[in-house]
Amino acid sequence: MKEVIVHPLLEQWTSIIESPIPTPGPDEIVIKVITAASNPKDYEHLLSSGQTINSGDDVAGTVHSLGESVKRTEEFRIGDKVAGMHEMMTPGGAYAEYAVVKTGTTLRVPEKMSFEEAATIPLTLTTAALTLFRRQNLPPSWTPRSDSAPPLPLIVYGASSSLGTFAVKLAKASNIHPIIAIAGSSTSHLLPLLDEARGDALVDYRGGSEKMIEEVRMKLGGLEASNALDAITSRGTWVPISKILAPSKPSLPSYLSVVSGANKYDEPDIQNGVKVVYTYVGTAHSGKYRERMPMQPENLEDVRNDPEWVWLFSRYAAKMLVEGKLTGHPYEVVEGGLEGVEKGLKGLQEGKAKGVKFVYRIASSAD
Repeated sequence: MKEVIVHPLLEQWTSIIESPIPTPGPDEIVIKVITAASNPKDYEHLLSSGQTINSGDDVAGTVHSLGESVKRTEEFRIGDKVAGMHEMMTPGGAYAEYAVVKTGTTLRVPEKMSFEEAATIPLTLTTAALTLFRRQNLPPSWTPRSDSAPPLPLIVYGASSSLGTFAVKLAKASNIHPIIAIAGSSTSHLLPLLDEARGDALVDYRGGSEKMIEEVRMKLGGLEASNALDAITSRGTWVPISKILAPSKPSLPSYLSVVSGANKYDEPDIQNGVKVVYTYVGTAHSGKYRERMPMQPENLEDVRNDPEWVWLFSRYAAKMLVEGKLTGHPYEVVEGGLEGVEKGLKGLQEGKAKGVKFVYRIASSAD
C-alpha cells in the first residue's frame, strides 16, 4: 500500500512510500481508507519532536480486517462503514490506503453520511468530550440538564474551529446555556447552533482582548462563568479568557481548558485561582499523559479510566449520528489524494482552514 510520511522540518514536508498493509492487534481494526482529515497536531507534534511518521489520525472508510478480540465481540464486521481516531504517533496512520484504529475510538457511520463528513469527526469530537465531561466534570449529553436548571455559562474561544464547534454541539446536547461562542469571520455554520432565547451569544475576538472581555461580560448579563475552553491555545490566548472567569471558590472551581501541552501556563496575568487544565486526547488510548509535557493532570486515576470512558462515549456518539443529533464539521476537499496532504498541512499552518477541516479522498467508496 501507499502511505505518506510527514517531515515538516524539511523543505518538502511529505514523501509517499510503499508499506505493507497493517495487521490489526487484538482490539484493533484495519480500515480501508476512503477519506482522511488533517489536524494542526499532525505537523505541530513533529515540529516539536523532530520525528517523521504518518501523522494522520482522522480516518473514514470501510472495515478491512479485525483483531481477534474484535472478531469475538462481533460488534464490527468486514465492510462496515466506520470512522475512527488512530493512536497518535504510532504506525498505521490515516494518511495511507489502509489505517489502524482501536475499537474504543471507532464510530459506526450512518449510510446517509458522506465519508468526507465522517472524517471530520473522531479526534476533535473526542477532545471536546474529554474536555467538557472528564476534565471539567460538566453534565454529559446522555444525562442533559433539565430546562428548569439554573444557567450554566460556558465560554468557547475559537468556537468556529472543529474542536470549538464540537464543544458547542455537545454543550447544547447537554442543555448547557448560555454558550458564549468567541470566533472571527467564519461563523455561518456556528450561528444555527446558538439559542439566543437561552442566552447564547456570538462574540468577535478581532476587536482586541479588552473589547472581547467587555463584550463577553455584557453577554453574560451579570452571570459568573466558571467554565471555558480555549480551542486555539496559541500566543497566550488563554490569558484574557481567564480574566473573564470567576475566581475559583472551594465549592466551585473555575476551569479553563487548553489543548497544547507545550506551555507551562504560569503567566502572572492568569486570573487568580482559575485552574488551567490541559486536554491531551491521547489519553483516549493510553490512559496517561506523556511525561515530557509540562502540564500534567491532578487526578491520575481519572485519566487512567479515559479509554473505557471514550469507548462508551464513542458508542453514544454513533447513536447521536444515526438520530441526527450530531453532525460533522464543514470541510474542504484538498485534491490529489495522498499527494495533496502536503498542500493541506501547509495550508493549515498558514491559517487557510477558516471554519473548515481539510479532507483528502484516498479512494473511492465503490472500489
